[in-house]
Amino acid sequence: MITALLNARVLTPEQEVPAATVIVQEGRIAAVGQGLPPPAGAHAIDLTGLTLAPGFIDIHVHGGGGFSLMTEDPEEIRSYARWVASTGVTAFLITLAGASPPRLQRWLAAAATVGDQVEGGARPLGVHLEGPFVSPQRPGALPPQTIRPPDLDEFAAYVRAAHGRLKVITLAPELAGAHQLIAAARAEGLVVSMGHTDATYDQALEAISLGVSQATHCFNAMRPFHHRDPGCLGAILASPQVAAELIADGVHVHTGAMALLLRAKGPEGTILVTDGVAPAGLGPGTYSLLGEPIEVKGGVARLAPAEGGSASGGAGTIAGSVTTMDQMVRNLVRLGLASLPQALRLASLNPATALGLDARTGPALSPSKGRVAPGFDADLVALDADLAVALTFVGGELVHPSPAPA
Repeated sequence: MITALLNARVLTPEQEVPAATVIVQEGRIAAVGQGLPPPAGAHAIDLTGLTLAPGFIDIHVHGGGGFSLMTEDPEEIRSYARWVASTGVTAFLITLAGASPPRLQRWLAAAATVGDQVEGGARPLGVHLEGPFVSPQRPGALPPQTIRPPDLDEFAAYVRAAHGRLKVITLAPELAGAHQLIAAARAEGLVVSMGHTDATYDQALEAISLGVSQATHCFNAMRPFHHRDPGCLGAILASPQVAAELIADGVHVHTGAMALLLRAKGPEGTILVTDGVAPAGLGPGTYSLLGEPIEVKGGVARLAPAEGGSASGGAGTIAGSVTTMDQMVRNLVRLGLASLPQALRLASLNPATALGLDARTGPALSPSKGRVAPGFDADLVALDADLAVALTFVGGELVHPSPAPA
């Protein structure tokens, strides 16, 4: 079926095309421009008053809508994929953290079972393994007992369990054996991200020279900046080849620090991520994360004191985010930290670039995401005047709101 999306303001996101027509055929964008006549027999959808942009890509998310991605149940992952489309997300990495090796392998097997398509939902692009080879000095909300030194055999077991679906690994590059692990991960084609790290400036620069190309939730769970000890944060800010994840919920990172990051990295070097957990989008209450109670109050999730004692990661520690990607885009725009095209780039083109999905150069069936341009996947989000999600398309199919039964 051919679909014609009419009269939209299109942000590609690199340029604006007002009152545009977007022609979608066989799941890909066939044409974009003003005054394009819809092909004969095309299904026309009028998007007057809406802004059409590339669908959001969340490369660091643990769950949302009441669904956890850290699960042995593939159907829970599929349920999340259908829910998250309502927030404009059209693709995501299943992000796993905080478990024993056997449990992580079971989670990886479940993620592999889901594959790369979910009917009526966003597309899982693979797995982001956050740890377990991270610093015990910077655990964040990760249970300390799940943090382990780098181990090549253990890593190889995760690669096997993922069946080719492992795409990103977060590690602390200062740990003994980390350099060998970086080399092994790069040999597998993985993106290596530094995070939950106490690395010094020099240790971080060395890791970057070895192939670390990303920074996990920049500022959070990493050695802070000091003018006589710039730490890994200083190396991240000073290295243009490193893309920096940013959680723009207004909780994890102060507005001033977000401004500093965006000024240092520019709109090309920053990736918007949610770090979402299962309670995202559900409102206040007491929930569970990695076996620990968490309290969501005032839009913030924190580890809560467990019955009979304190949570292992430290009661009061921020435990992921409960803010959705569309809200983070709105936050950046409303705070004056980014223009709408820039905020859209942070949520779509930049994560696609990080995963090598930003250029239409591969075989006919290879995914190309992050742009509204011919040859790219028709993963699209339509925003209203308040930047709320009106429509979401995955592969040209309307997945939000759910189409009425025929």
